[in-house]
Amino acid sequence: MTNLEREVGKLEARMETVESELQAIRADVREIRDALVGARAGWFLLTAAIAISSAVGAVVSRFIPFTN
Repeated sequence: MTNLEREVGKLEARMETVESELQAIRADVREIRDALVGARAGWFLLTAAIAISSAVGAVVSRFIPFTN
């Protein structure tokens, strides 16, 4: 086995390691993206709930003087 073949073997082993780590990084990034998408949906739901409760409060406060 020549020195060149040994170097190529080492580089192939390192490349396999890099590829496996890259796959792990891709999975982690996908999880982070999914979490951000879920958080964005949660904020939208919270904003909608606040808007609806504000509208109901405004309508109730508008009609309270008529109940007396």
